[in-house]
Amino acid sequence: MSHDSDELLSFKDFPPTTIHSTSTGGIAQININSPGKSSSSTGSGVRSSGDLDELMYSTSAAMAATTEEGEEEGNTKMYSFWSIEYYQQFFNVDTFMVLDRIASAVIPKRAPSTYLKSQIGSNPDLYGPIWIVITLIFSIAISGNVSNYLQHANLNYHWHYNFHLVSYAATAIIIYACLVPLALWACFKWSLKPTNPDLETDTSHYTPGLLTLLCIYGYSLAIYIPVSILWVIQVSILQWLLVITAALMSGSVLIFVMMPALRNSRLSLILILGIIGAHFLLAAGFMLYFFHVPATTTNELPLALNNSIKTS
Repeated sequence: MSHDSDELLSFKDFPPTTIHSTSTGGIAQININSPGKSSSSTGSGVRSSGDLDELMYSTSAAMAATTEEGEEEGNTKMYSFWSIEYYQQFFNVDTFMVLDRIASAVIPKRAPSTYLKSQIGSNPDLYGPIWIVITLIFSIAISGNVSNYLQHANLNYHWHYNFHLVSYAATAIIIYACLVPLALWACFKWSLKPTNPDLETDTSHYTPGLLTLLCIYGYSLAIYIPVSILWVIQVSILQWLLVITAALMSGSVLIFVMMPALRNSRLSLILILGIIGAHFLLAAGFMLYFFHVPATTTNELPLALNNSIKTS
């Protein structure tokens, strides 16, 4: 009896137990007699606990890499046209970028020669152009009413605010900011000339997209916001000088920025004249319709003074 009890209380050495490892494809061995130390056999070698730590680290690194790949796939996910996420890419700018693009659209030769492809083409936005167009619409409408009031301030005339100027200005600006880039984009696509392979550069086959042209033309209208305020001054010569100055400054920026694409067009000279001409017509139309001092005003002023003297 004592002999059987001694056998039950004694410790026996058990053979090593093997566990199949799915991560390494090998067989991991756990020694029951020494729980502090583990070893695994892969082929002919034996792994220690340090090797297992390295294995765990490599497994966690692989999991992190898989997570990063999933995040990258999520970033490149295509969103539906009807979802809000689809339009977020058109507003991916900050305040500094918007101010820099406004300054580059107003100051000639401020932007580098690769500005069209490297900055605007890689990240076109609609945030700046939309706010510039809205601001210009109300600036012209308000300044146009102020200019009309000043023209009739000294006359016997019951002046009232013209709310239709807002719709007129909105129609003219939106048509110009949308149709002109669309026509220019179609001309670039149709008149692209073949290039010489020996003289091929980074911009040899580059033509700006429609969104890029909409972005450029939207920012080019920023110069007319302060000019529309100065058009309130009732001096005809000053008003025409502002028209010429604003059209030449903003038009020259458009030509300089789009020069890499204009070189690739067979109609480059015609497109340059069209860009400058359309910009000048826009400025002249603003001034003539909303701010121009009519010739009848100078003739009505002495007549109004005479009538006031007779009645007195």
